[in-house]
Amino acid sequence: MLRIALRVLAVLAVFAFTVFLIPSSVPFAGAEEAIPEYEPVELAATSVEPLEMGEIAPYAPLKSGFLKNKGGYLDDTISVQIKTTRAYDTKVFLTYVQIADPTQLRTAPAQANTFNPDKYRSKKIVNADIIAKRCKAVLAINGDYFIDRKEGCIVRNGVRLRSADFGVFDCLIIDTNGDFHILKTPTEAEFDAFEGEVMHSFSFGPGLVIDGEAQTDYNAGTMGGTSKKAQRQVICQMDKLSYLIVTTHGPEQSGSEGMSLKQLQAFLMELGVQQAYNLDGGSSTWLVLNNDKINHKSKRGIADIIYFATAQEGK
Repeated sequence: MLRIALRVLAVLAVFAFTVFLIPSSVPFAGAEEAIPEYEPVELAATSVEPLEMGEIAPYAPLKSGFLKNKGGYLDDTISVQIKTTRAYDTKVFLTYVQIADPTQLRTAPAQANTFNPDKYRSKKIVNADIIAKRCKAVLAINGDYFIDRKEGCIVRNGVRLRSADFGVFDCLIIDTNGDFHILKTPTEAEFDAFEGEVMHSFSFGPGLVIDGEAQTDYNAGTMGGTSKKAQRQVICQMDKLSYLIVTTHGPEQSGSEGMSLKQLQAFLMELGVQQAYNLDGGSSTWLVLNNDKINHKSKRGIADIIYFATAQEGK
């Protein structure tokens, strides 16, 4: 009996040592650093006047609102907290955003103040930091580059630009309450059956997490495939008017391998996101704070941005 007990203890010891050494065997697969926990922010402004959606944001960010060391931004109507970590041998930016009103989540095209149904087809691209500055963005990221494809019903800032089936692409709807809804490769009719008012819609994906559930089947439109390790950009909803942007480095950046979609999905599930939608990535991956690209220095023009604006008028 003593020999059996010693053998059991030895096996347990080896298992514990393996768990300690191999990140993929711990509950948070691929984690190399402690992951910052999600902490909801209570903004000073309990309610604000909704912003007009037809043009660029009306108020510029407060210079005093930007935090030191590119750590984020804070005023009465918006909180941005940027943290970095590592997972799967890759540097990751976690950008938590809390806003007071849904109209602070906005979109903009490359070369205009807002999307025009008659002119949105322009193939011209611009660096995201230039678009962000023009739009008075606190924080901006790349969008879905929808002008490069014909699939999908596209709505931006409440204006419908295109009507079509989504084909092999998933759809993200952001409604007028600021809530996310992900539809798997919907038809135009399925999009139109959505019970709510659409403020923005995107044609890309895949949807990685829907209603807190990991999605195991990725659509055929997945750019670059599911196993390719690359720079990634994911927009997530955590709670009411509370969002998370996950931005990864890729093999182009020294010291990072990039993430496959399956690795990224596992990472997102551990973060506790409720909805997670993959956006354009690779060299189009932009994370812009205070008109400065902070995820890495190389720049590639893009066709559209998603951005967050302040609803506080400066003095």
